[in-house]
This record gives sequence, C-alpha cells and structure tokens, in this order.
Amino acid sequence: MSYRKKRPSKKKKKVKRDFCGDPFRMTSSSASYRAIFFDAGGTLLKPQPSVGEVYARVAEKYDMSVDHQEVERVFRQKFTQRDHAAASLSHTTPKEEKAWWHSLVLEVFQTVTMVKNFEPFFEELYDLFARGEVWTVYPEVFAMLASLKEKKMILGVVSNWDTRLPQICDQLKLASFFDFIIASVAVGVAKPEAGIFKLALERAGVRKHEALHVGDSIENDYLGAKRAGLDAVLIHREAGEPPQVPFIRSLSELLTWSKRTPAD
Repeated sequence: MSYRKKRPSKKKKKVKRDFCGDPFRMTSSSASYRAIFFDAGGTLLKPQPSVGEVYARVAEKYDMSVDHQEVERVFRQKFTQRDHAAASLSHTTPKEEKAWWHSLVLEVFQTVTMVKNFEPFFEELYDLFARGEVWTVYPEVFAMLASLKEKKMILGVVSNWDTRLPQICDQLKLASFFDFIIASVAVGVAKPEAGIFKLALERAGVRKHEALHVGDSIENDYLGAKRAGLDAVLIHREAGEPPQVPFIRSLSELLTWSKRTPAD
C-alpha cells in the first residue's frame, strides 16, 4: 500500500467587494481608462453663494424673511431625503424636473417660515439657477480637466439636470473641456438608471471597462455606474467618517488615482 502525502490546501484570498457584489478592479491610475464621466452639481460645480443665501436673498423680495443658515440646513436635509427616495423619472422631462424642484422648495419654506407669494418667488428662483452667476467651479477643476485633456482622455458630463446645464457649463467656461454633456431631462433617462450610463458610453465610443464615472452621490453616481458595468469613484470632500466605497477628497486625485478604501 502506498501513501500519498496530502497537499496543503490553498487558502482562498478574500476579495473585498463593493455594494454590488463585484470585486474591486485594482486600477493603478486614471491612465487605465479611455474616458471619465463626471456628475455636475456637487462634483464639478456648486452654488455660490450658498443655496441658503440665494434663497434668502430672493425671498426677501417677496416678503419672506428667513435665516439663510436655517434654510441651508433644511434644504440639505430635504434634498438628501428626496434624492435618495425619488424615482429617476422625476428628472426626465422639463415638466417633471420643474415640479420636483417646486415641491422641494415649497417644503423647505413651509418648514422655516410662513409662505407668501410663493409662485412668483419660485419662478424667479428657478430662472436664477439657470445662470452661471449663482454657480462656481470647485478650485481644482480647471487644472484637473486640462491635465486629463492633455492625456487625450475622453471627458463627459452625466447629470440629473434639465436642458439648461450646457448653458451653465458654457457660462462657467467648462463646456470646452467636454466631448459631450448629458442632462437627464434632455435624454429622458436619469441616474441611477443604467440607460444614461449606456448613452454616455455610446457618446464616448468606449466599452464599460474603459470608463470611470465620478460623482458625489453613492446611489445615483457610484452604485448607478457600477450596476451599469462601469468603474466608479465617489468624490467626498466633507470631513468626518469616510464612505464605505472607493472615494477621493479632491478631483485632482484622479490624475494619479488608485482605489482608496476606508481602511487606507
């Protein structure tokens, strides 16, 4: 009788997985991609002055005196609740998009003050946010985009926004950096639905594994892109506890980005 030595069993390496159950692809840098897609609000640009300050300034004209810090606090709370819960259909037609904002702003002001003259107030506010004068670009954005264009990267904007987004990007001197700008209302599909990411891939002329999507919403940007088969990273500028997904603190990190997890 012969005895065979037992071969030691190989231990399987544990692979950290994201929320979608797919292992993180270990990407060395942005050079591994041919295209990068960006969310707009909270990623490339933000209101300036703050939402609360703009709302309070316009409200004063319509006999509503409010504290801009309280408006800002309530706005962020209500926006987050609605953005997480809203069906993507809320951002797919001009009528639905405007109705979504009308309902949000009304709820904010019903929370902080006695509402007066709301309809003309909202119309002025809605028109105001179509202009570049109340938006500003994050400090690192222009240098980052210029560097990516030098690397011959295909760049696109993929945002839950109305048809005014290209106009705003143009006024802020952003539009020239991008090969295309996709606003959900203009194309009839919104994040986190896979269709808007597939459209971006078609516009860029690249395959799923060749594209990275960057945004500030875990649900709409990170998970939406991952479910559509793209790679994704969250832009998380706030201090405090980091998110449980790969993230960056500044868009300039994209130039030499390797996946960053909460343990790093």
